[in-house]
Amino acid sequence: MRANPRRAATHRAALASLAAVCTATLLAACSGGGGGTKASGDGVKGQRFKLIVASTATANKVVEAHMIEILKKDGVNASIQFSDASSNVQVAELRRGDFDAYAEAVAGGIAAVAQGIPLVDFDLLQPRQDYVFIARPGIKSLSDLAGKKIGVIDTVGVNWAQALIVLKQAGLSVGQVHMVTAGGQSERLAAMVAGRIDATMLSHSAQVQLQPKGYTVLYDYTRQSPNLYDDNMFAMKSWLTGHKKLAVEVNKATLEAFEWFNDPKNKNDVLSETLALVQGSDKAQTGQLLDTLRSGGAFPDGTILDTSLINQAQTLFLQAKAIDKAVPTAQWVDTSFGQQAKAQLAQSGSGSN
Repeated sequence: MRANPRRAATHRAALASLAAVCTATLLAACSGGGGGTKASGDGVKGQRFKLIVASTATANKVVEAHMIEILKKDGVNASIQFSDASSNVQVAELRRGDFDAYAEAVAGGIAAVAQGIPLVDFDLLQPRQDYVFIARPGIKSLSDLAGKKIGVIDTVGVNWAQALIVLKQAGLSVGQVHMVTAGGQSERLAAMVAGRIDATMLSHSAQVQLQPKGYTVLYDYTRQSPNLYDDNMFAMKSWLTGHKKLAVEVNKATLEAFEWFNDPKNKNDVLSETLALVQGSDKAQTGQLLDTLRSGGAFPDGTILDTSLINQAQTLFLQAKAIDKAVPTAQWVDTSFGQQAKAQLAQSGSGSN
């Protein structure tokens, strides 16, 4: 669940297409994870690490981009690419070894694993969702939602799961509101401004634009749903087998990037890197957005993967029909790399980079 909701509409069809490609005769190839130099010796210097992020470059991705910069300083041949291509294309590229890791929302990863694709979730990039539930002027509380039109991208995706959370908080059922299929985030924003829907879930960047115009945030997923992850990092099982030390270094860089983002002394540097990442952004609004993410605890220091939260997410996604089935986390989530990274940082007393 993230600022770019395009994947919510395409996961199921795209991953079904990919599963058809990965037939029994190709399972060996699908479990491959070539690319990069296999970990050897004591260090990771000179090893390749190419990350593809299933999103366009947005302000809340600055932590992921900075994580790559930390790896570069450590001597890793690291790079990042943002892509709005369909999930089947990105996972196929990962399988071929064009990339070493894949940053994706949890629901997308679960759906891929459920299709038999041997992905492993090994790093938590965005511990909180960059989303708010916001309503048109005049709607002041959750209780005002009864009978109102709520915009979602579709009725079987992550937006639907987000809507269920808000309705439960409001003490309302789905039948007490009108759920309207209104498209992706930009389409939902336009629909709400035009009055075709009364409320929807949007990123904090939209909040920065709309709140001064009288729109009301009724629920903040970053602050109020700390059990919902956004971006996680996935790799092929075979890649992790050959790059265990590098996987720990990636987790360390992620934790250091969290500290960097949260440290007040880095505020100007964070803003500068964000403006460089998202070309053409308004400086004042971007600064306000970053402050909002910081105050909301978007990247809590020391946060690593927690399988209990993944299980909670699977339950919610099943209820919302965002995924077809749950998969035991023991089959596809590996928290050991984050645990090692956290222990090593604590032992070294390392600060943020």
